[in-house]
Amino acid sequence: MKRYVYINDDESSQELYRDNRISNRKYTLLNFLPKNLWEQFSRFMNQYFLLIACLQLWSLITPVNPASTWGPLIFIFAVSASKEAWDDYNRYMSDKKANEKEVWVVRQGTKKHIQAQDIHVGNIVWLRENDEVPCDLVLIGTSDPQGLCYVETAALDGETDLKTRVIPSSCIGIDFELLHKIKGVIECPNPDKDIRRFDANLRLFPPFIDNDMCPLTIKNTILQSCYLRNTEWACGVAVYTGKFLSYEI
Repeated sequence: MKRYVYINDDESSQELYRDNRISNRKYTLLNFLPKNLWEQFSRFMNQYFLLIACLQLWSLITPVNPASTWGPLIFIFAVSASKEAWDDYNRYMSDKKANEKEVWVVRQGTKKHIQAQDIHVGNIVWLRENDEVPCDLVLIGTSDPQGLCYVETAALDGETDLKTRVIPSSCIGIDFELLHKIKGVIECPNPDKDIRRFDANLRLFPPFIDNDMCPLTIKNTILQSCYLRNTEWACGVAVYTGKFLSYEI
């Protein structure tokens, strides 16, 4: 399956793809209790102790006070549920921080400050040195005359060496002041687990280039959770956002 990303076309992006909101939570306020109990009782040992506790309610089978079993059982379940709730709350706060981070994007030909969760596929996102990449981008411009930039990918692959990324050949020579007006389409695959491969094509609309197809590789992309290093600025087109980020599939 292919997806077609229309650069700087807000209407098409919003209709076809979701925004950049990220959610790693396991629970909601409504489903926490039933879902957590289901997860706990899906473990064989918990089922066994629950069965023993239920049998002890029958005085003809055992003279033991049921409280001696039900008390510890309820306590263990409560501790486990509390830990799950705390972990899920921390995930919620981490998601909230990432979603509300402010970034620069191009909307209707002008640069605007928005929250990262409001980025849509096709938006042009601007990064400054040491910024975290808010979504998967195809590079179209950098501060380097040769179109290079450097990214730190430790959050994705654990490698601390900086990686070199480069803008596509069709974007070389485009003036800085014209980047926010660029129009075109990126034909790319649907996101998958392979973060080391990206086979796509870029076609810029006139007057930037005469509809020539330009091949794209992973060298032309910077992925979410990477950091821009040793580069004054860079900009790219959002191709994967939200739950469709390539590293989350």
